[in-house]
Amino acid sequence: MENDRYFLFAKLLDQLKWHPESAKDLLAKTAIEKVEIHQKSAKWDFWLASPEIWPFQLFQEFEQRLQQSFKQIAKVEISFKSVSSAELTDRLLGDYWSWVVEHSGVKSPLLHELFNNNLPYLKDQRVLLLADNEIIKHFLVTQALGPIEDGYCQLGFPKFAIHTMIDQSKSQEKIDQFKQQQGKSDEQLAQKALAAIQQKNQTVKKGPAAQPIMEQGKVILGKKIDQQNLRQLVGITEEEKSVTVQGYIFDKEIRTLRSSRQLLILKITDYSSSMVVKKFSRNDEDEAGFAALAEGQWVKVRGNVQEDNFLRDLVINAYDINQVTHQKRIDQAPADQKRIELHLHSNMSTMDATNSITDYVKTAAEWGQKAIAITDHSDLQAFPEAHAAGEEYGVKILYGVEVNLVDDGLPIAYNLQHQDLNEAVYVVFDTETTGLSARYDKVIELSAVKMQHGAVIDQFEEFIDPGHPLSKTTIDLTSITDDMVRGSKSEAEVFKLFQDFCQDCIIVGHNATFDVDFMNTGYQRHNLPLIKNPWIDTLPLARLLYPQLKSFRLNKLTKLLNVKLEHHHRAIYDAQATGYIYFAMLKEAE
Repeated sequence: MENDRYFLFAKLLDQLKWHPESAKDLLAKTAIEKVEIHQKSAKWDFWLASPEIWPFQLFQEFEQRLQQSFKQIAKVEISFKSVSSAELTDRLLGDYWSWVVEHSGVKSPLLHELFNNNLPYLKDQRVLLLADNEIIKHFLVTQALGPIEDGYCQLGFPKFAIHTMIDQSKSQEKIDQFKQQQGKSDEQLAQKALAAIQQKNQTVKKGPAAQPIMEQGKVILGKKIDQQNLRQLVGITEEEKSVTVQGYIFDKEIRTLRSSRQLLILKITDYSSSMVVKKFSRNDEDEAGFAALAEGQWVKVRGNVQEDNFLRDLVINAYDINQVTHQKRIDQAPADQKRIELHLHSNMSTMDATNSITDYVKTAAEWGQKAIAITDHSDLQAFPEAHAAGEEYGVKILYGVEVNLVDDGLPIAYNLQHQDLNEAVYVVFDTETTGLSARYDKVIELSAVKMQHGAVIDQFEEFIDPGHPLSKTTIDLTSITDDMVRGSKSEAEVFKLFQDFCQDCIIVGHNATFDVDFMNTGYQRHNLPLIKNPWIDTLPLARLLYPQLKSFRLNKLTKLLNVKLEHHHRAIYDAQATGYIYFAMLKEAE
């Protein structure tokens, strides 16, 4: 059974296709203690046993490969059986520090300071960690150190306590000494990596100062990325263990931390979305690579996605960054068949474009296009720049503009017929509804008066049961209650009666397009013929006759024309008032 545990780990390495020669002996002594599978959360916990604590680089590569292999199945977490006999060293504590802090589960803005500026170190067999002030010390003691200590134990470290001290000069000298030692060690590792790269015919130039690792003139930070299944940035919406993306660098920043390490911050876009990429330097070659990357370049990035405590947004923490060549878009049409863009907006079109007309003209020239048209929104400000760009790049400029046309002649009457308005019989109607949508809301009251020569000769008034309780807003606005509509006729019955009532009459309404839309939608719902009668809207008629008014609501017009309006927002009273208003306006229109 004991051998089975080692056999299972060897099989796992076979699955990962990973057999690093430098760690062959250590991996042969590593076994799988157990595997816990959590089906509901889709998570696998691997418990490993090793005679010694793994070097961090070995652990990091193993974790990345394991996460990548299982990403279609589940999330993976790795734990090591504690190696009680292991000797703690500054190197081991420092190498694992960033990873342990990042995966500790502690959420606080102070964690950013802890992550970037502090490293634990050994003194008199005790693990010490410096704090800049009492506030950070209190945060460490009360919130952070417990989960961080547990994180080290999970990676096979013997159980230990981290003691916190306020930073003093002698302690700072100890930190600086450790960093120097770590830098020397990192330099030795970098030289070994450099020798391996040279054996593979990769181009590396070594001068007085450290040079970035290059391949065919492109910067390589970390490992070369051969993976082709690139993710679009727009599809990254939550934390993930490993993603590979490609993007254009439109902003770059390098920060030097108090720990002397550098932090590279890139903002990249693949034009589906944009994200921030962060990477910490480990040696001089990394820092030289940071300097070699520049805005305007394309890079391929592999790393994990986490919510950054400082930016409060998702960030890619990069393992590897490779500069890549990105083919520029070209116009492949034959020289005598080049297109001419006839609809182009420049940055003079507000909220519509970001590039200047010069950028477009230059691109058109590069693509061999002979002319280009500018058609900004209601704006001619780009014309002088367009003229200068056309002269510089030899491209003909077609000057245009998109203008806004306002229809100042809205119809007053619809379904036109030749009739004598003074002798006509009118049906002046109004509706009360449960809302503003003719498709989703219903008519609950339909009222009308039939008028001729300015006098009421008949009237129509019906409630309609909508089949559901009325909202408080509807009740407050219309003064119609559930008791008033409950048990009333159906919509189909009322609409059929109203069509008979309107026979051979001209229909009139105030803002009638709203009411007619409700009526025609209801007629269509019940397979009744749509309105074919001529109908007049008094709202545009009022706007034509009384341009001095600021409001054309029914109550404003009744006040202007001395028409009595009772119970505004009840259909029968609104219909009567609309009728009297119409006849008053008809006389004035004559």
